[in-house]
Amino acid sequence: MERIVHICNGDSTADTLSLADLPGDIRVWADALDQGPVLPVSDDEHYRARGEFWASRGQGSATDQAKRLADWDRGVDEATAAEEVILWYEHDLFDQLALIRLLARFARRGMPAQLTLVSIDRHPERPNFLGLGELEAHHLAELWPRRTPLSRDAIDEAVTSWIAVTSNDPRALPFLTKRVKALPFLAGALERQLEELPDPTSGLSRTERQILAAVARGEAQLVAAAHAIDPRYPITDVVLAHTLDTLTKCGFIADKAVTPLGRQALAGAIDRVHECGIDEWRGGVRLSGRGPVWRWHGPERKLIER
Repeated sequence: MERIVHICNGDSTADTLSLADLPGDIRVWADALDQGPVLPVSDDEHYRARGEFWASRGQGSATDQAKRLADWDRGVDEATAAEEVILWYEHDLFDQLALIRLLARFARRGMPAQLTLVSIDRHPERPNFLGLGELEAHHLAELWPRRTPLSRDAIDEAVTSWIAVTSNDPRALPFLTKRVKALPFLAGALERQLEELPDPTSGLSRTERQILAAVARGEAQLVAAAHAIDPRYPITDVVLAHTLDTLTKCGFIADKAVTPLGRQALAGAIDRVHECGIDEWRGGVRLSGRGPVWRWHGPERKLIER
C-alpha cells in the first residue's frame, strides 16, 4: 500500500493528476449518484441495483457495471491502510454525493490515519469553472498544498446527509441544507438534489425545465446552455439524452422543437406528472405513477406531496 492515496472524481482528473508529479497512488471513485436508486442496502444489493440501473440507461451490462462499482469500493477500502488519503471532489451535486458516500463508508469501515480534502468551486484560470477534470496538471499541483484535514464535524455531517439521501422520505434534506456547515458545498448540493424533484405546478424537475426552455429558445448547445445557468449540476451527455427522451415521450418535444403541449408545461398550465406519469429515482425516493409524489417548492423551500 502506498503511504499516500489520492481518490478522485473521475478518469479525467486522475489522468491529469498522474502528470502533476505528486507522491502517492491514484484511484477513481465516480458513480453518478444523482441518477438512479441509492438505497440503504448491503454492498451486494447496492452493486446489483446500480448495475441494473446503468444497464437500463445503455451503459453496458449490469454485471460489468456492478463489478466496476465493487472495484471502486475495494480500492477505497484498501486505502484506509495508507497514512494519508486525499479526496479530490469539487462543489457540484455529482461530487458532493460521491464525497458523502465515501466519508460515510470510511466512518463505517475504518478511517485512514489522515483524511484530507481538495474541494473548490472556482479557479482563477477558469472563469466558467465546471470541475477539477478541466484543470491542467500544474493547477492540481498548486491545489495540493491547500488540502484541508476533514474534521469530526465534517464526517458527522456526511454520515447524516448520506442517511437522508438514501432514505425513501426526503423530509430531512431541507433541514440539512440549513444545518450543514463543515463541508462548504454540501448544503448547496443537497438543495440541488431537492430541485430534481418535480415542481409543484408543472411537475418538471429543474433539469427538465432548463432543457425544455433551452430547446424552446433554439439553443444549439444544450449542455453548454445548462452549464451556464446551473453550476451546481454540470449535466452529462447521458443525463441530457435521458432528459430529451423523457420530454419527447411526454410529447413536449418533437423534431427537435418544443410542441404546444411542451409550452403549456413550461408555463405551468399542465402537470408533467399527472399528464405523462413519472418513473425516476432521486436517491432513495422513488417517483412513480401519476401522483401523488414528493415535490420541491423552491421559492418557499418546502416539500409537498401531490
